[in-house]
Amino acid sequence: MSDFPIHPYPWQLSEWQQLLQQMAAKKLPHAMMIAGPKGIGKRHLADALAQLLLCQAPIEGTPCGKCRGCELNKSQTHPDLVWLEPEEEGKAIKVDQVRELTESLSKTAQQGGYKVVIIEPAEAMNGNSANALLKSLEEPAANTLLVLVTHSPSSVLPTIRSRCQLRKFPMPRAEQVLHWLSPLLAGSNAKADTLLVAARGAPLTALALLQGDALEQREQVLQQFVRLSLGQISAIELAAQWHSGDVHGFMEWFLGLLHSIARWRVGGEDAQMEQAPVEWRERLSNLNLPLLHRYIEKILISKKQLLSGSNPNKQLLLEELLLDWGALLRASTNRAMASGH
Repeated sequence: MSDFPIHPYPWQLSEWQQLLQQMAAKKLPHAMMIAGPKGIGKRHLADALAQLLLCQAPIEGTPCGKCRGCELNKSQTHPDLVWLEPEEEGKAIKVDQVRELTESLSKTAQQGGYKVVIIEPAEAMNGNSANALLKSLEEPAANTLLVLVTHSPSSVLPTIRSRCQLRKFPMPRAEQVLHWLSPLLAGSNAKADTLLVAARGAPLTALALLQGDALEQREQVLQQFVRLSLGQISAIELAAQWHSGDVHGFMEWFLGLLHSIARWRVGGEDAQMEQAPVEWRERLSNLNLPLLHRYIEKILISKKQLLSGSNPNKQLLLEELLLDWGALLRASTNRAMASGH
């Protein structure tokens, strides 16, 4: 949280106004779940809310920047603001981390105002750590706000979800994002609409693709997957190339691609599929949708495995998923031939 004060992104302003109204009416819940697709700035909004709540003299919904609370937030040393996140990216939030948090919540705020906890991603809590948090949700301390940030609310235990006020954030409209993104590309050869397609509409993901060779890497991964689908490379070969990279990031990208394919198969517009090679689209034209949906469910289970802290063998996991993709394509073709399509 290096910027101060943090302002909501343009596509978050209506939700931000609702939060301001809740604050003004003193009707903030003790626990809130901010849910929505990855890359739209949910954590950013949680940080903005924390800065405002911990300011001792806010001016029209903005931190004053001068009080003790703001000074501490500027230096990122506010004792009443706690971030709970995995110790390593892609790993689980451990039960000991949650126990340490709940112990600190039992004490009064050092600055005499609110205590704010931001848990991100909330789905990284396994069963034990989620259960350890329940007591804080069931018996909340006064002037305490827990903000759970999640890309996948269904992956959070129902007992946790039911004790939070859910605020869903949709993917922002493309024209709104392009208006924000285009000025940030000054001096770059990248095109805002190309980045946005590659990021599947997520504005912060689009911006991150400008860093280093991220865009080229993503294009290379897509080309390799196309080659796998066309039988030009084996699943074992590809898994061997991919397992040493960011497997968790790959899972996110792969799920996004599969949702694009599913949308395209039912006749929906999808910019990524419209730009895909013709021969690959032909290969996917017989894709059986019930089988595809079952495959997507399997990817989601594998993603949970990665987050659970069970530390599965990444190469074997990728081999299985890519072999299953080949089996899915063959089964779809056989079904289409059997039905005369």
